Amino acid sequence: MYDLHIHTNHSPDAKPGSSMEAYAARALELGYRGIGFTDHLEFDPDDEGFGFLDYDQYSRDIDRVRLAYEGRLSIYKGVEVSYQREFSDKPASWFRGKDFDFIIGAVHFVGREPFHKEGSYFRGKSPEQAFRPYFEEVRRAVESGLFDVLGHLDHLKRYSTAVFGPYSPDPYADQIRDILKAVLKSGCALELNTSGFRHAFREPFPCLPTLQEFARLGGTAVTLGSDSHAIDHFHAGIPESTALAHSAGMTEQIYFVSRKKQVAVLGAPPLSPIRGRGRPKAG
Repeated sequence: MYDLHIHTNHSPDAKPGSSMEAYAARALELGYRGIGFTDHLEFDPDDEGFGFLDYDQYSRDIDRVRLAYEGRLSIYKGVEVSYQREFSDKPASWFRGKDFDFIIGAVHFVGREPFHKEGSYFRGKSPEQAFRPYFEEVRRAVESGLFDVLGHLDHLKRYSTAVFGPYSPDPYADQIRDILKAVLKSGCALELNTSGFRHAFREPFPCLPTLQEFARLGGTAVTLGSDSHAIDHFHAGIPESTALAHSAGMTEQIYFVSRKKQVAVLGAPPLSPIRGRGRPKAG
């Protein structure tokens, strides 16, 4: 198993006690082969996370945990970037000269408005007026070529359900299909984000029908991520999401080393171990 979406105390919204060491110990206890730390990187000056990530300290902490778990658990260095078209010129220059295994691109804003705060994004909108601009922004994120992974597609439903009721992808099938085609064309990986199982609707991001459409278009692989912001979140929803992925036709999971895609059997050990300079051996 791999969990490639974990937030530590390097993210402003992580809960107390969310140290890299604590996650690594829990992952080893549960039998994981590898985990990826993906703390938030924000480019909007109005966001609370703007300027929070200290790359040098982040790198030192990851190197320390890699050394402690060498030969027992693979530790991958990732980051989650909020894609905003208004700041789409910023990530490339920030990443220049920096070392990451993978970069998750995710949409948390539409038109600089955060849809995760106080429900204001939904005020005065119909479901289509809320979702269509969101999916347009997601497509732009994929097509930007900035990211290795598309994070939590259909994440807007986490906040829209209380306003509009249960989410269905059907009204947005055209946009979702275009996003999935862009994922396959670009080589970007689709994340199966299991954090939805911590919410009342009890399903991952994206939902099963979207996974099935991805398979119909030729997709066979996903990344798995619990989107943990606390130790108690780790592993939550991974077994259920893996079962859903299998039912949709997924057969592989993806992880990354130095921005290079690696393939493992979904729910099984990697096809071949990754052995990289200065990195723990897989397994």
